[in-house]
Amino acid sequence: MLGRLFASRRHAAGALVLLACPSSSPRPALDPPPRAAAEPATEAQQRPAAHAPADPPKPDVAPPPDAATPGPLDYAASLTGVLVVWSRHDGETSEIVAQQLDPRGSPLAPPRHVLRTEGEIVDLAVSTAKGHAWLAYVAEIEAPSGLLGAAVLAPDLSVTGARVLDRFTADALSAWGGDRVRVLALAPDDAVIAAIGAPVQCRDRVVGGTRACPGYHLYTMRGGDFKDNHVAEVGVDGGQSDMGALVDVGAGVLLDVWAWHGGPSHADLYLPRGATKAATPKFRRVRCRPPFRRGFDGEALVSWCAGDDAGLDERCRLSDDPAARCTQLHLVTLKDRVLTPRSAPQGAPLTALTLRCSAGRPVLDVAWDGGSRRLDPQAPGAALDLRPELGVWTGEYGVQIAEDGQITRYRCQPDERLEQGPVAPLDLAAPASA
Repeated sequence: MLGRLFASRRHAAGALVLLACPSSSPRPALDPPPRAAAEPATEAQQRPAAHAPADPPKPDVAPPPDAATPGPLDYAASLTGVLVVWSRHDGETSEIVAQQLDPRGSPLAPPRHVLRTEGEIVDLAVSTAKGHAWLAYVAEIEAPSGLLGAAVLAPDLSVTGARVLDRFTADALSAWGGDRVRVLALAPDDAVIAAIGAPVQCRDRVVGGTRACPGYHLYTMRGGDFKDNHVAEVGVDGGQSDMGALVDVGAGVLLDVWAWHGGPSHADLYLPRGATKAATPKFRRVRCRPPFRRGFDGEALVSWCAGDDAGLDERCRLSDDPAARCTQLHLVTLKDRVLTPRSAPQGAPLTALTLRCSAGRPVLDVAWDGGSRRLDPQAPGAALDLRPELGVWTGEYGVQIAEDGQITRYRCQPDERLEQGPVAPLDLAAPASA
């Protein structure tokens, strides 16, 4: 089961453990061209103009054509149970729709139209805070152009604000197989968005010097004003680039990015709470073979890493036995106190990893030689994403939703057993109401 520990945040239902070793099938290295300006007529404009907000997407609504192609889907826990958001593409434009589910994973109402945007949405993300939801998406317009958009939804799913935050040029947009956008709702009027965008200069780790590298950009959205809140950017050298989660560690938000160029290359961005500029955190960030996974358990930054030889060791590829020790865990507090053995700087090899129920809710118990820890996504201050393993917790069920709308439901029984059961799938082709 450890062989699936690095599942995507939108993995199909049913995976109950946490890490996958990196794929052995290479993808071509990506060297995106320089950024295009915000509009074709102003191509000579400099970087600040490229981030000037554009007009919001058109709010018209229409039933999707029969030929509409389902697009990316994401979901988050909400006050009613679960909020699901997905897109569909009709060949020229894309529609984003949302639907509220109850704590058991059943629809409370038909899908609701959120917005329509030009191009094809290639990634979207949703995050909730106190009944409100923040939505961010990346759409491919006419290759090689893309845009980043955002919207905020009220509890009744009406749009209270929407804006195109960025337009950029990237020949490799459609080829990047990783996540293109993340969003973290901190409050109804406060969110952080991370997304691909214009290339950013970074150091070439093989030949030296600098070059244009895949760029990742950070935005803060405060007060619902949708001003130009581009606060940070980072380039990561190589191809096959991707990014990890936006992790809320309480004192700030951390984003990891990585790529491959003669081996793995890493970069990260840390935005302290309330700041308008990125900074270097005081706590160490262990960097290991990507893809890796991070979270915060309320006290410590938790990093799950595949062992350095996990991509080559046959035990790691084929064994479901935790004793194969293909997975490492690293824990460090915000004051930089390491909680796992210092003799294992990349993290302690796991000897056990068990998903179980405790006090009527799911937890993840991990152990290593000489120590153990319980990871509880519901603990105060915790930011542990267990959607690949259990979905989101509604207070009654764990509800997990696959990209095709299939729903799996988990429940803790009185004897703390974890029981799984199917739920009727979502109708992703259903017409959306205004």
